[in-house]
Amino acid sequence: MFSWVRRIIKTRVHVSPRRFRVILMISILLMVGAMGFVWPHVKKVKMSYEYQFLVQEQQRLLKENQLLRAEKASLQSLDRIYTLAKKHTDLAPPKEGQMITVFLK
Repeated sequence: MFSWVRRIIKTRVHVSPRRFRVILMISILLMVGAMGFVWPHVKKVKMSYEYQFLVQEQQRLLKENQLLRAEKASLQSLDRIYTLAKKHTDLAPPKEGQMITVFLK
């Protein structure tokens, strides 16, 4: 494995190679267990931030939708269309004799 680790262990701590492997495996298993315990909490916090962002985005889109609906209603106003037709296209109401009534059976 790592020769420098073995040297430090042999000089400072007297542990047989077999025990060293056991201690190393137990340490690795504890770290994996700790990661398994912490990971769902980290994921939960991340999802909470995403949820807050999506709620803010939804509120912004709802406000924009309301504004667009109000703008659409004002643009579709018959008074506005009538005024634009009179000003820009010189349209006028029909005179006597210009209207033809069609009766359907």
